[in-house]
Amino acid sequence: MAGCFVKGALNVNKLRSWIRVLIQTKATDLFRYKGVLAVKGMDYKFVFQGVHMLFSGGFNENIAPWKEGEKRECRFVFIGRNLDHKELEKGFLDCKAEKLRFKVGDTVFANVGEFVKGEIVGEWDNGNPYRVQLDNEEKTNVWVPIDNDDYCRSTKP
Repeated sequence: MAGCFVKGALNVNKLRSWIRVLIQTKATDLFRYKGVLAVKGMDYKFVFQGVHMLFSGGFNENIAPWKEGEKRECRFVFIGRNLDHKELEKGFLDCKAEKLRFKVGDTVFANVGEFVKGEIVGEWDNGNPYRVQLDNEEKTNVWVPIDNDDYCRSTKP
């Protein structure tokens, strides 16, 4: 059995990506796993559980939302065989919400299949690091799931 504890909040998009890879590579060794997590930009706890490749998780409004002043923390437990505790802990810690590179009002290029110029109009919006309003006719808003150059780039060289 391996457990992880993190003070603070996670980036839910990094978490989902990590769990997807974990299930694809370790499913037969993961007998059971579960957790209650704080996600940056969300008022409800992210609750999940799984058995081998079966995973279920989401924001649960039936569980009390984070209370004002309540410490946001994450707890995750893995039960299985041949589990590398340090590797699991590192993967989990890599999902922590990152310090953001841009702020509201900054002009960036957002990846929507191609990079399009836009303006940051929100931070940690619905669990995503940024909400960007694109400089197109529709003034489309898109979410940036992870704050890195694959999804969002500076307009400055």
